[in-house]
Amino acid sequence: MSLTERNTTAAADADESPVSGVESYRIVTPMDRTGRMTVEAPGGATYTVVGTLDERLSKRLRDRAPGATARMELSPAPSGTGYVVARVKPGALPAL
Repeated sequence: MSLTERNTTAAADADESPVSGVESYRIVTPMDRTGRMTVEAPGGATYTVVGTLDERLSKRLRDRAPGATARMELSPAPSGTGYVVARVKPGALPAL
């Protein structure tokens, strides 16, 4: 069972876990030096990202400005607080 399939009760900014699989998220606050950022799902739920699975993913997300979108998969963080970016896919909706 993968982290995305596991039902989590981890506390996050939203009441429910993100949908498993790749979704488009809008960047609310850009990634800081520690790897933390806030993203918003299409339904309006916000999630706190506390890191990525590897440095390649961090590099792809560091330059994203607030309002930009990114197609990515979020998994519950091992610490139980927030989410980790498991995958980033090419293509995104244009910023509004």
